[in-house]
Amino acid sequence: MLSTRILTRRRLGAAGGQHVPARRRRRTRGFVQVAGTAAADRLQLNAFGHAYLAVGVVVACVLCYLVLAAQVTSASYEITKLQDQERQLIAEQDQLRYKEVTLHAPAQVEQQAVKSGMRRSAPVAYVPAQAVAIDLQAADGASAGDKTPLWERAVTAFISGVGGTRDAMAASR
Repeated sequence: MLSTRILTRRRLGAAGGQHVPARRRRRTRGFVQVAGTAAADRLQLNAFGHAYLAVGVVVACVLCYLVLAAQVTSASYEITKLQDQERQLIAEQDQLRYKEVTLHAPAQVEQQAVKSGMRRSAPVAYVPAQAVAIDLQAADGASAGDKTPLWERAVTAFISGVGGTRDAMAASR
């Protein structure tokens, strides 16, 4: 700490007669300090004013927190509601698929046919198959069931070769 005597001696100089200007050192302050003192000078806040200002800032922060918490809660309720709606739609879709499958079931088709007046016919019985004897060596046109005598077939073959057909001869009979 400097006393007034030391300051006087510095001003007057070591010899006492000469006047030497004293060097002043500037003390630099930060922006926050300068802004704080400037705001305090303008607002002329006392200790209670600073306390009120601090409480106001805290209340503003709490209000912002509450608004954000309300939005998050609202979004959570909306998500839950949409998930419930999705579950209901999936259940409805499963019911519709089941209904579609049952509508095309054979028993359902038969029931619908009865309602519309149709009735089931008796089961079809198949006739047992009999072996068919086919003579692969027989000439064309001759059938196994042909009961015409041999002499008549020979005459018919001769005439059909000459110009008339067997059908034409049969029509003339």
